[in-house]
Amino acid sequence: MQRGADENGRPTWVPIPPANLADLAARKRAELDSARDAAINEGFTHTFGETDDIVQTRQRDRENLTGLAVSAQRHTDEVFHFRAQSNATYELTASEMLALADAAQAHVSQQYAKSWQRKAEIEAALESEDRETLEAITW
Repeated sequence: MQRGADENGRPTWVPIPPANLADLAARKRAELDSARDAAINEGFTHTFGETDDIVQTRQRDRENLTGLAVSAQRHTDEVFHFRAQSNATYELTASEMLALADAAQAHVSQQYAKSWQRKAEIEAALESEDRETLEAITW
């Protein structure tokens, strides 16, 4: 509710008009971007030997994984140390390090693909002027 006036001009509470569809769509896109980034930053579960742990994929983590992957390509006979979210350190062969970097990239790509799908749903709802569907779109 917002403050307004009744038929006699006296102050009263009146319903807030709904946002126009373009503004609603922009808000939904921003919500999706935020949810996508949060999902990326959460990371993913990866199996190290017989142990499952979380690989964090914040921007700095992705840079670290990329650097380790480059090193693994150049130094195929070395062992690489990787610290997961639990603070456990895992020793990985070069091929295991490359597989981990590929898994991290796949995780990020999946979040973007989900975001693009939801944004396509926003565009379709906006084009058909379907407020109910637009309002229902979430991550």
